[in-house]
Amino acid sequence: MVDNDIQDIAIVGGGIAADACAGELRQLDYAGHITIIGEEPWRPYERPPLSKEALREPAAIPESFFLKPADWYDEAGIKLKLSSQVVEIDTSASVVRLQSGESVGYDRLLLATGGRARKLPLAGADAPNVHYLRAKDDAVSLANALVPGARIVVIGMGVIGAEVAASARGLGCDVVAIEPASGPMMRALGSRMSEWLAAVHRTNAVRALYNTSVESLVLSEGKVNEIVCSDGLRVPCDAVCVGIGIEPAVELARDAGLEVANGIVVDRQNRTSLPEIFAAGDVAEVPGYFGGRIRYETYQNSADQGIVAARAMLGMDSDNHTPCSFWTDQYDNHIQVVGSISDDLNVICRGSMQDRGFMLFYLDGARIVGAMGVNRPKDIGIARRLIMANVEVEPLELGCEENSLRGLLKVRA
Repeated sequence: MVDNDIQDIAIVGGGIAADACAGELRQLDYAGHITIIGEEPWRPYERPPLSKEALREPAAIPESFFLKPADWYDEAGIKLKLSSQVVEIDTSASVVRLQSGESVGYDRLLLATGGRARKLPLAGADAPNVHYLRAKDDAVSLANALVPGARIVVIGMGVIGAEVAASARGLGCDVVAIEPASGPMMRALGSRMSEWLAAVHRTNAVRALYNTSVESLVLSEGKVNEIVCSDGLRVPCDAVCVGIGIEPAVELARDAGLEVANGIVVDRQNRTSLPEIFAAGDVAEVPGYFGGRIRYETYQNSADQGIVAARAMLGMDSDNHTPCSFWTDQYDNHIQVVGSISDDLNVICRGSMQDRGFMLFYLDGARIVGAMGVNRPKDIGIARRLIMANVEVEPLELGCEENSLRGLLKVRA
């Protein structure tokens, strides 16, 4: 049953978690006021394409990647307050105060403030040809630099850096990547898959400098034209893209007295330490699926948390207890990940890593706790169900392509 005493719901942030929450509220027939307050001038849009399609087709950026048509919000009775910055949450008055001086009241509040790209802590890191990719305007700026023959240095080979490197190579740029770890996306993929991905980038002529950090930036006429590495190597460049993670935007929550750790601390309903305030998406620190606490920076988990928060706001059952789930597209490889990925786990390969389609399963004893697929979208969906069903398997049986994954689910679940 929907709690009809809730008349006003305010959502701070304009990303996937915010949009998912607003959409779910209307799907649940909530008839009260919904206000989405976003700092950007754009209605909610998808961020994953910013490091891929948006760079390859910059002309499409102004009109593409929006989550819903412009008229959907009017038809759904959802007020968009764009180009608006919230400067304070007044919990005693149940209002958020905007930089413009306006106030928006709430019975329930969702903080979906996401995060900011972490800046390179070096002199010259704010030069006009140093790019950080977090928003649509960032993609437009970077896309203008990715012209054939341009010398592009990518600092950090996490998800964003690796995708930008692939996109830049596809556009004919000369790409050098600098990464302190021993391979790309090491933290997210583990060493075995990172080694495979390093070979993919090498085959596509990305010059990668692993186990290397940036010592300093050399400027000429106000722009960075050379990178000095920790080993003394100097790399010339026309533009730089920095992808070294994000910093969760917790300031509003902290100033309002909410519990904050590595993000805004929430329970399994995405409820903060104040029961009428919720947090979702990149900024929320949630109970981990396999224990502990974690802050997911993924599209799917953000969308799921927005839905969970919407249901909880209305007094309905909800639970964000789901495994991490994300994907990345690099060259012609669609890589999907679900669950726990660790070098400490037993890894079973299904298919051949020499081919363009295979699965890796990560086992804790006999239990499947993680999976990774390259161009195997159907199998990754089944793998997610196997993980959530706590299925135990025989490793040899799991690794044999002749054995149906769906059959393992039916037999073991």
